[in-house]
Amino acid sequence: MRLPMIVDERFAARTARELVSAAKVPDLGELEALVAGMKDNALTAQDLVLDSFLLAPAHADDVRTRLAAGTVLVLDQVGWVKANAQSVNGMVDEAALPAPVTPATAKGAAVEVAGVLSLLSTRVLGQFDPFAEEAGRLMFVAPAVLIAEEAMNVDARDFRMWVALHEATHQVQFATAPWLREHMRSLLSGVVSTRVRMPGVGGIVDLFATVGRILKGEASLVDLIRDEEMRAALDEATAILSLLEGHADVVMDEVGAGVIPSVRRLRRKFEARRDAGQGGFLSNLLGMDLKLAQYRDGAKFVRAVRRKVGQKGFSRVYDEPANLPSTAEIHEPELWLDRVHG
Repeated sequence: MRLPMIVDERFAARTARELVSAAKVPDLGELEALVAGMKDNALTAQDLVLDSFLLAPAHADDVRTRLAAGTVLVLDQVGWVKANAQSVNGMVDEAALPAPVTPATAKGAAVEVAGVLSLLSTRVLGQFDPFAEEAGRLMFVAPAVLIAEEAMNVDARDFRMWVALHEATHQVQFATAPWLREHMRSLLSGVVSTRVRMPGVGGIVDLFATVGRILKGEASLVDLIRDEEMRAALDEATAILSLLEGHADVVMDEVGAGVIPSVRRLRRKFEARRDAGQGGFLSNLLGMDLKLAQYRDGAKFVRAVRRKVGQKGFSRVYDEPANLPSTAEIHEPELWLDRVHG
């Protein structure tokens, strides 16, 4: 691991212990069953999702090898905060930062990261993290899962598998396109390391303070970035996230229809949850404001492309960076079809 770290991971966890709301903790037997069940769900979901990609046998074998190298974690809130501090360190190229990182700035960044993530720690159910480890980590936040299934009054077994399907889709996306990790890292490293000026504060600490304002609806990251290259990177990253999230929604509904009896009810409940401002972790962290409409736009793109060229034709989005759709193409799939399929 690089030294010094952009974010002091231990200090982020220590800060999170002071900030996160205490969640209801089940008894030991129920907790052990939840952890084991979520890990089993993740493995089952990987197989179901991979089958839906309709990859050629040799490619599918390569993807299975990459999936097997990944990690599945079931965490509490503090563990999740620390894991995402590690993810930020894996995402950001220290050389791209506008100022040198010192132990003091790493601790300052840890405070800001912990503050932002603590707001999300009871809302983010699961997450695929491609940055902290080369093979990626599939993570579930146990307290958040328990809170959500109780609040939405849904079947626990169905809900946990549904969450696993969504996050496993992201894992399979990155395993299918191993270049995607570095491509996203190159885009997001610049965005995260951009200095957003606020009086008396600078560098990475300032960015996460600004993200805290974004989460409260007081600011927009894209409005605060003046560098046109960074704005373009943010726009490209948003289009990719719309694709990835929309594709995951399509997969979780289609695959879920065969293994989750209450999948339609779960979709209605979950969309209401998203309408309340509880989107994906990465879009929240970066202040991309990826709302329900953009998930739907991504899903519409996937469905429109597959109607024209089928699943195998759609899968060309994962062949190389040039095949990823732009924001304009997400809204008008015919543009992507003309460009990629001719």
